Amino acid sequence: MKKQLLRILKGSFLMGLFLTLLGFQQVQAQQQVTGTVSDAEGPIPGANIVVQGTTNGVTTDFDGNFSIEVSPEDVLVISYIGYSTQNVTVGNQTTINIILVEDASQLDEVIVIGYGTALKKDLTGAVSRVSSESFENQPVTRVDEALQGRAAGVSVARENGAPGAGIKIRIRGVNSITGNNDPLIVIDGVLGGDLSTLNPNDIASMDVLKDASATAIYGVRGSNGVILVTTKRGSGKGQVNVDFFTTISEVPDFLPTLADDVGEFARIENLRKLSIGQNPTFTDAEIADLVANGGTHYQDEVLRTGVSQNLQISASGSDTDGKLRYFLSGNYRDEEGIVINTGYQQISLRSNLEAQISDKLKVGLNLFGSRGETKNNFERFGNGQGSTIAKALTWDPTTPIFDDAGNYNRRSIKGIGSLNLNPVLTLNETDAKDVDEQFSGTLNVNYQITDNFSYTMIAGTRVNNFNLERFTVENSNDTPAANFSTNKFTAFQLSNIFTWQKIFKDKHNVKLTGVQEYSNNKTSFNSYNADNLVLPNGFFFAETGTGFSISNNASERELSSFMLRAEYIFDNNLSLTATGRYDGTSVFRPGNKWGFFPSIAAGYSLINPAESTGFISNLKLRAGWGQVGNQAIDTFGTFANLDGNIYAFDGGAPDPGTFITSFANEGLTWETTSQTNIGVDVGFNEGRGNFSIDGYKKITSDLLLEVPVSGTNGGGTVFQNVGETENFGIDIAVGYDIIQNENLNWNANFAGSFVKNEVTQLFGGLEQIEGLVTVPGGQARRANLIELGEPLGQFQGATFLGTWKSAEAAEAATFGKVPGDAKYLRDADGEIVFGAIGNGQPTFTWGFNNTITYKKLDINIFLSGSHGFDVYNLMQAQITGGAGDSRSFLASDQVNQWTPANETDVPATVQLFNSSRYVEKGDFVRLSNLTIGYTLTDIAWLGEGTTIKIYGGGQNLFLITDYSGYDPEATSRRPETGDNSQGNADVAPGINVGAYPIPRTYTLGLKVGF
Repeated sequence: MKKQLLRILKGSFLMGLFLTLLGFQQVQAQQQVTGTVSDAEGPIPGANIVVQGTTNGVTTDFDGNFSIEVSPEDVLVISYIGYSTQNVTVGNQTTINIILVEDASQLDEVIVIGYGTALKKDLTGAVSRVSSESFENQPVTRVDEALQGRAAGVSVARENGAPGAGIKIRIRGVNSITGNNDPLIVIDGVLGGDLSTLNPNDIASMDVLKDASATAIYGVRGSNGVILVTTKRGSGKGQVNVDFFTTISEVPDFLPTLADDVGEFARIENLRKLSIGQNPTFTDAEIADLVANGGTHYQDEVLRTGVSQNLQISASGSDTDGKLRYFLSGNYRDEEGIVINTGYQQISLRSNLEAQISDKLKVGLNLFGSRGETKNNFERFGNGQGSTIAKALTWDPTTPIFDDAGNYNRRSIKGIGSLNLNPVLTLNETDAKDVDEQFSGTLNVNYQITDNFSYTMIAGTRVNNFNLERFTVENSNDTPAANFSTNKFTAFQLSNIFTWQKIFKDKHNVKLTGVQEYSNNKTSFNSYNADNLVLPNGFFFAETGTGFSISNNASERELSSFMLRAEYIFDNNLSLTATGRYDGTSVFRPGNKWGFFPSIAAGYSLINPAESTGFISNLKLRAGWGQVGNQAIDTFGTFANLDGNIYAFDGGAPDPGTFITSFANEGLTWETTSQTNIGVDVGFNEGRGNFSIDGYKKITSDLLLEVPVSGTNGGGTVFQNVGETENFGIDIAVGYDIIQNENLNWNANFAGSFVKNEVTQLFGGLEQIEGLVTVPGGQARRANLIELGEPLGQFQGATFLGTWKSAEAAEAATFGKVPGDAKYLRDADGEIVFGAIGNGQPTFTWGFNNTITYKKLDINIFLSGSHGFDVYNLMQAQITGGAGDSRSFLASDQVNQWTPANETDVPATVQLFNSSRYVEKGDFVRLSNLTIGYTLTDIAWLGEGTTIKIYGGGQNLFLITDYSGYDPEATSRRPETGDNSQGNADVAPGINVGAYPIPRTYTLGLKVGF
């Protein structure tokens, strides 16, 4: 898959190298030998032919031909990067034709570094590779499943377990407080791709650029790391592959609640009513009936077993001379959610074509299109009072779903539990569709101007239409409402890349890469809302609504860039890389539009793999420093923002008007991240094992923070370059072929990442800033906090100290409390202290991947874990009840609540939702994948070369954790945009107000190759 790229970029200068060697070697020629070097797909330009034991050698031309003068007793050594070396004795032969065979272990040594490639042994920056071979033995539907736990320094997590849910990827911690911390995705050279829609079966490799010396080539786009995705190319004889698997999904465990013992729920509800001076809700007869007949278990009613299918088909190959290569693929996903009436469907198509027009000209065209439709994404239902899962867990279990007439019981008959609409009604009667349509096209043209100088043009375009069509019965008036929004995104990119490379005097390898690049993207947004539909028959009757609102927006931004990278390798031991990128953006004002982002790195091989004969086959030291930027504001972020309203100034008819919500700041400029990296790479036991360790420190300064403006100056906010964050971390990667023989092989790889984040500077002498996540339950308190000297992701709340005991009745009375009430830490004035009570950012994540093959049987075992973080389990707070719209106690531990005879620390009365009582350790170890497969080959009735693989297994088969919720990795929050924005997700990780559970899945599949 990498061969064509290597041939063009490396073949020509290798010819120059060996022709230079000829000038230094006196050869006694006795006969002329000609021939060709090729592989399964055609001729190989730039292959090396050397007389063994001498420097007499040549390289093949662009058609794979060579000619060399040799003696009959000479042995020719034929080699090329990515292929096994062959030795041929000349004898009396005058024509020698060689077919090289790929060497997978060497192919993995070629790494994509952005605007070019490099051998792994020559790398100076921190780069991790994830190849398709590492995940091909597990049923992967999403790219995050392929990337998670396989690259040190890369944290990958699903936002929740909903079908089609987003992917959260962070490289070496988080930098920005208000800006986006997502890494830059580059797919086949085009910047700004979307991993969530990409078919994993299309991926050949993913190379992750982690340190600034590697990411500086992308300047302002590379501040959060870069993931370079290379999709597959065709080669050799035509081949068709079909992979179909079906999956059964279920919630691993139901949460214990008093809905399991509805009679006990009724007794405790009576006690709650008495404690607040009200009459009991249930009579003794009603309680007896509930004990005898039970109630409605709404958790069970909204969760189900989901069945999903995934079909992947691809065709690949090349013509007989290898000059036209093709890869075509299609993917269809149909996923049922484990929550009723939720799901996801996607279809995607890809076409990758590559043509060698002439010896010097190569053209490639990649096209990709996808359409995904999410059914009832309840993250968009409005989570101010918790998600639909939270509402199901807090709904009155004594009220049936339907009344005697067969109609929904819209609310609790007794007016207890959650005061929201019946969650089964909400899910079944809601028709919401998130439709995501994407198309991208890439034209890649390469021209070999001379043997040492080449030009590459990459022209790419992306179009994304995201439409939301929503009909719901859940709103404040209990009447149907409809909403429609469309977000259209278009982008194009033009990159001109010039590469010059030359080897001087056998030892000095110099490579220069120059880039001129321009990118542009436009976004337009339109939406309407219609309330109180007269005809409650669906989304397309919105015009019958009595209340309307319309919203429109548009933006455009441009980025113009120049980059120069110099690479120098001395004697295959010392590697130096220096990069400078100059970016200009339309986001900032004149005088601040341009930023320069430099980097420098070096690597030195104490033990060179080409020269090693001992157990340690490679020992390399690396060090680098660089700077990258971040334009972490909206397109018009330097301007004042206005909003509109109507107001009756003189008490008469209201007049329309506008007011300022944020002020202009013409002096805004980039956030800048400076990073220092030191690394060691070790190879041992003839390449069977490898070990890498990197230590780094990142400092992000001039943060773009939204600073409040005092009311005397008009109120609102203004963006300023203030604040600073730091990330310190260590990445470790270990791999070893534990068993390696003819019938049995066991390959194991471990990747681990430790990172410590700290806010080192805020503004105006502040030591903390309140976040934007509001605690459910109507208590109007913020759940998150940005605190000086602490990591991003702080939870805010009161410190829970148990309950007031009978012996403390007098002290409790001074605060208006009685024994049995919740007790919290208070200050000297007697006020409850609200502060940091936990943190949701993991400090250590890891993955351990094992692939075992025995003859035709293969097993993949993948374990992953995350440690050093907390979960703010606000869903448990709602189940506990006692406040807001979740007034009843439904937590199972409420059976042990405080009584005069049993003075426990379980409060018997109203309590705060945001307290340390609901902060839990989130550490976990997960069996992410276990798959067993058996491959049948040479099946006569299907044709020669046909293979069939039958496989089965499971994902998320076990989870080791002390967390009491469904899954510590899943969180829930409102979308990050709009009037209800909850800010940057990295400022509020680990907060759960009813996340969609991450399912346990069982898979059975079939792969067929023709």
